[in-house]
Amino acid sequence: MNSKSLKPLPRFTSDRQAEDFVADADLTEFDLSTGRDMLFEKIPPEHVAADDYVFVITKDSQNRFHFDVKQSSGKILFSSAPLSSREAALKAIDAFKAGISTAATKDAPDAAA
Repeated sequence: MNSKSLKPLPRFTSDRQAEDFVADADLTEFDLSTGRDMLFEKIPPEHVAADDYVFVITKDSQNRFHFDVKQSSGKILFSSAPLSSREAALKAIDAFKAGISTAATKDAPDAAA
């Protein structure tokens, strides 16, 4: 099946919807090229230590670079979009590090309950 005949991924409003979709759908019918693993988890600042996290740069089969922010346990907390080079990934990591300490916390309208 070529990519022109593949269905686009639906939009999900919750993790549960995404998990149910993956459990029940025939994923070979869908264009997965735009999908990315993402996990967002609010961690209280008092539970965060600098040595608990590591940035891991990987290269995919299309020679694009990505970085993950992982806990020392190996759990992925954040995955980047594809980047064109290792140098671009390093710059993105530096920008992420610089911006994260001053980032505001906001609730999306559907999470403000």
